[in-house]
Amino acid sequence: MRAMEWLWYPKTKVIFSQNFIHSIIQTARQTAPQDLQQRPAQQQTRNLFRAARQPYVDPPHRNDLGRMDITCPHCGALHWLAEKLSSSSKSSPKFGTCCNSGKVHLAPLEDPPEPLRRLLTSNDRNAIKFQDEIWKYNRAFAFTSLGVQEDHSVNQGRGPPVFRISGELHHCSGALAPSDGRLPRYAQLYIYEPRAALESRMRQNEELDDNVMKSLQEMLTQHHQYVPVYRHAHEILRNYNPADDVQVRLRLTPGHDRRRYNLPSADEVAVILPGSNSTEPRDIILHHRNGPLYQISDLHPAYVPLQYPLLFP
Repeated sequence: MRAMEWLWYPKTKVIFSQNFIHSIIQTARQTAPQDLQQRPAQQQTRNLFRAARQPYVDPPHRNDLGRMDITCPHCGALHWLAEKLSSSSKSSPKFGTCCNSGKVHLAPLEDPPEPLRRLLTSNDRNAIKFQDEIWKYNRAFAFTSLGVQEDHSVNQGRGPPVFRISGELHHCSGALAPSDGRLPRYAQLYIYEPRAALESRMRQNEELDDNVMKSLQEMLTQHHQYVPVYRHAHEILRNYNPADDVQVRLRLTPGHDRRRYNLPSADEVAVILPGSNSTEPRDIILHHRNGPLYQISDLHPAYVPLQYPLLFP
């Protein structure tokens, strides 16, 4: 039995699984007129495939929501009129999917520092190339690694890259110093002297522009809120014998109200010194050398800015 069947549309090739096709056929048989149901199964299948090969024709009636130009009176988000709360009127619509009728207040996003702002907004050749490869630059400056089983087989041909994984996706934190003979990676590079860090980043990302890499490294070193936190943790760990397997923990400071829409801030994180017996499941655990990878809780305020430094510079 063939595992797949091919249906051809004009200029498009679509693959349907055998089970999916059988389900369509069974549904059509159950809802078809009596005379069609009495026809042989082979003829019914042939008619369905013949219909699938016909050019697409727009339905006679479409559901048109109009223009999305209705402004929320509280936050200014644009909506369709059909999205208004049923308790509000057309002349004075209110909405709940943006700011929950003014109950959620977000401070305006600050402009990113230079040169990131120029690279994100300019239309010159270097900026356009950066925008196409921004995910590579972000990967080069990430503090944490992705704990995931990635399927690379889908990126063999042309077209935009596809990120396909098996199982769950985690962010992982490792040692602050590389093992002997290995290049520093992730947060380790923020501990290094700037020139050595840039050389190591370029050796691992040879296709990226070295001038852009240098300017972004200088920007993150100066502005990113977790660079001084990691450097402080490294200074603490250097005073201990690596053979003692000493840990430093980055913990959410007690008393901070971590609500759903709050932006992350390094002010909410305290460095817990070695020797503390109290542990929290959401702590970020840091070793000096040769420590295992630790999964970071997605409830920790550093979860996002450590993995996406160019979104939170």
